[in-house]
Amino acid sequence: MRKLIAISALAIISACVSSDPEAAAERRQALIQQIFPALSDQQGIGLVFPIESGGFYSSLEIIYYKNEVSESEIIRRTSNYCAAHTGNTSATLKRRGSLTEVPHSDGTKHPAAQIWLSCFN
Repeated sequence: MRKLIAISALAIISACVSSDPEAAAERRQALIQQIFPALSDQQGIGLVFPIESGGFYSSLEIIYYKNEVSESEIIRRTSNYCAAHTGNTSATLKRRGSLTEVPHSDGTKHPAAQIWLSCFN
């Protein structure tokens, strides 16, 4: 029975994970669009990883391209998201991650930064 459960779990996980870079880029873009529906707010963002709390995404991990958008602009965009969902008019910077290079689907790498923001203090 345990073996059957393990095999079933592995099959489910394998079905959800894709090694196709184009499919991965589409999933990342769908998440970005979900949080930032305006096309202008999507500019310069490589990944948005929402963290749910209280029935909505109250915290966000964002990886953005430093040569396309500033940290202050990312905070401003996230503040607008927070205002629409909580009434709080400012996002709080919780942590900065390390600087890195993120590959695009075309294989080129771009300098990126990672930050965690919250709609609550």
